[in-house]
Amino acid sequence: VPIKVEDFKDYFRKQQTNSNCGFAKEFENLKSVGISQAKSSGLALENKGKNRYNNVLPDSSRVKLSIQGSPFDDYINANYIPGYNSRKEFIAAQGPLASTVNEFWRMIWEKNVSTLVMLTRCNEQGRVKCEEYWPSGTKHFSNITVTSTSEIVLDDWTIRDFTVKNVKTAEKRPLRQFHFTAWPDHGVPGTTELLITFRHLVRDHMDQFSRNSPSVVHCSAGVGRTGTFIAIDRLIFQIERDNEVDVHGIVHDLRMHRPLMVQTE
Repeated sequence: VPIKVEDFKDYFRKQQTNSNCGFAKEFENLKSVGISQAKSSGLALENKGKNRYNNVLPDSSRVKLSIQGSPFDDYINANYIPGYNSRKEFIAAQGPLASTVNEFWRMIWEKNVSTLVMLTRCNEQGRVKCEEYWPSGTKHFSNITVTSTSEIVLDDWTIRDFTVKNVKTAEKRPLRQFHFTAWPDHGVPGTTELLITFRHLVRDHMDQFSRNSPSVVHCSAGVGRTGTFIAIDRLIFQIERDNEVDVHGIVHDLRMHRPLMVQTE
């Protein structure tokens, strides 16, 4: 149930009592949301190797790529996710594997993506979380050529610009990657300010492009940090435009499109 902004302080205090008991219950309620959705595409033998984690498998709202030869060419571990403004405002994706980098760039091209958000480092605590899928110069990914045009490295994030070119048609498009590097290996960022400032940067860029251009958001599995970022974006709109807050409702909606979105309470 949405809470009016003016009532939120009282609601928050109530939920916080008994060591956040109210929040824990609310989060527990979401445990099974979306998990019974069909997973047949992700489980297909030909597609199994394209998944970073075998428990995060998209299906009903999965992003379908063009068929290049095999009927399984359309598979990528990614889902359309509704934002505040449109039902396909975002694509939530897993961090590309070495073997799926070409598909990732194909998705960027075919879905006309201009904004790319990365919320993990490639390696965290000695574990590979995501392939470094972008070039420092120019690199070919099957029929797509990607050229790095600028990189601005700041303390908490890096902003990279690329030109993405379709080799067959010679058409070129700009792409900006917002890479948030301040997420701690365990747990959540210490304050909300950083993430909200980062969200505003991303949103300013998103708003320069048409609604038909979904923004890709990914971490490692494409559910925890990715779900949190998309939920924050929707919540800020909800507060600004509707004067209400419905964290539970938003996370419920996200999980109906990609199970496990937002991983910890």
